[in-house]
Amino acid sequence: MSEKAGEVDLTGAKQNTGVWLVKVPKYLSVQWAKATGRGDVGKLRICKKGNQGKPEVSFTLNEELTVIDGIEDKTVSAPRDHPFTMQSVGGQTLAVFTENSSGQSEERSDGSSSVSGAGAGPDKIALEGVVVQRAECRTAVSDNYMKLKR
Repeated sequence: MSEKAGEVDLTGAKQNTGVWLVKVPKYLSVQWAKATGRGDVGKLRICKKGNQGKPEVSFTLNEELTVIDGIEDKTVSAPRDHPFTMQSVGGQTLAVFTENSSGQSEERSDGSSSVSGAGAGPDKIALEGVVVQRAECRTAVSDNYMKLKR
């Protein structure tokens, strides 16, 4: 375990990094985990309609990630369009942290692997940013969505 065990990296606080906290449907998070290469999972679109103040936010899933393996060798297409419902943070102070666990295996140059400090807790905890916007990613009702619900 490192000498700095229990310390928190607060660089994110100094940088005043704002992050969004977004609730997503489970099937969507499963599809995101399948992303390869650059990890490009789709496009986020933010449009302001006139001077109303509230932007319209939507997410479009990449075509490659729409195939979901179903039951009995049936495949179902995941919906691509997902409108966001925006919510205020409501006076709460929410933050996002990351941790790197010391129980992860490390590969050595000789090809062997070792587990350092198994069960000893996180090596490093870092503040990524403070939540400035909350949102819920919803599925647009479509034929694909109805098939997915079955």
